[in-house]
Amino acid sequence: MTTPKTIFGSVALVIALGSLEKSIVTTPLPMIGQELQAGELLTWVVAAYLLASTAVLPLYGKLSDLFGRVRMLNISIVLFVMGAIACGLSQDINMLIAARVLQGIGGGGLIALAFTVIADTIPAKEVGKYQGYISVVYAVSSIAGPLLGGFFTEQLSWRWVFWINIPLGLLAVFLINKNLSLLNIRRKSRFDWLGALLLMVVTTLLLLAISPEAHLSKTVLVGLLLGFSLLLLVVEARVSDPILPYKLVHLSGYAISVFLIMCSQLLMFAVLVYLPLQMQWQQGMTASQSGLIMVFFMFSITTGAYCSGKYIAKSGIYKRSAVIGYALATCSLVQLYMGWSVHLSLVFAGLGLGFTLPALSVVVQHILPPKDRGIGMSMFSFGRELGGAVGVAICSTVFHSQVPTADISQKIDVLVLQQGFNLTYLTMAGIAGLALILTIFVLKSKSLD
Repeated sequence: MTTPKTIFGSVALVIALGSLEKSIVTTPLPMIGQELQAGELLTWVVAAYLLASTAVLPLYGKLSDLFGRVRMLNISIVLFVMGAIACGLSQDINMLIAARVLQGIGGGGLIALAFTVIADTIPAKEVGKYQGYISVVYAVSSIAGPLLGGFFTEQLSWRWVFWINIPLGLLAVFLINKNLSLLNIRRKSRFDWLGALLLMVVTTLLLLAISPEAHLSKTVLVGLLLGFSLLLLVVEARVSDPILPYKLVHLSGYAISVFLIMCSQLLMFAVLVYLPLQMQWQQGMTASQSGLIMVFFMFSITTGAYCSGKYIAKSGIYKRSAVIGYALATCSLVQLYMGWSVHLSLVFAGLGLGFTLPALSVVVQHILPPKDRGIGMSMFSFGRELGGAVGVAICSTVFHSQVPTADISQKIDVLVLQQGFNLTYLTMAGIAGLALILTIFVLKSKSLD
């Protein structure tokens, strides 16, 4: 019989792939921009992956409910590896962005389905203990990410940032097919293809509407967004098994947990993407030097998640962790704005965001019925990934309101850069403060049975 620990061990590499991809590409960004003459398209190297992975996320969850977790995990990993190969072969910025879209379509299913598998096999109260194991996986992959990104860029080539996914992806396919066949369960139901398509369109339009790099008129994008959103609501109200089950919204604590995890990921990506850029553009550090400093942040996130998970497993109390987490995140972002001790700010920010992750995961896993667990966990992951994409877009908008161009081939005044980065951190501090208020007054505390 396959034990929960065996199942967790099988999906651990999938989690590692997803977390490594989020951190390894941040430190080589300036070098990629310089070699491919990216200009203001540089942030699309991150945003394109996040946009694509976010848009397809609900599809993986719903399809895994219907056709089985293992089938969808296989498809996800294969597409992810194909995208990584295309990224490594890219000769210009447009080709790289297109390849990142393909990689994102595959990457959308990695962590979402891995966490769904864990939710299928581990009781809600015990998930805190397994968050400790997840934290170890995140620690190794996330800390390795900035370091590997800097090392590959300076010693080999930034293309190795993508090549590294190929052997890891093949090993992940082997492990999940060997150990997870018992989870390949089908459920007979008609798939809401029209709803899925409309949801992808709405998500894409939302991200384009808030992105400063979008070429279409903002008025046109907002109009299209409202029109397709209304059409999505009409379609979902008429199908028997919708891609977005309305009943999930009525589950106590579900909607607020999705929004709060979106805030956590938004803040995480704001720091992950913009602090290395500040250290390299404004302070003249190398990719490796900025990567070493980012280790403080990634290690603190995993430490916070580990400690919070252990506390929740022992006490059954989760709200306290979330409150402390957002309070620390708010203070640390104010510190970054004020320019007080970057290292200490990163430690506080990492610990704070780490505290929130297991607390919100526990809420969602505890209240979801088994038959909707795939789509429920995927919508939770959807909120998390949407937060990352929205975070990059908001930061880019705020930053470019002060800095006319992000072309690193040009000399930009240090004071102008500082104003752009400071305003970005101040905006993120405001969002962290909002999340803290909502956690205190809206998130309910319940016992975990």
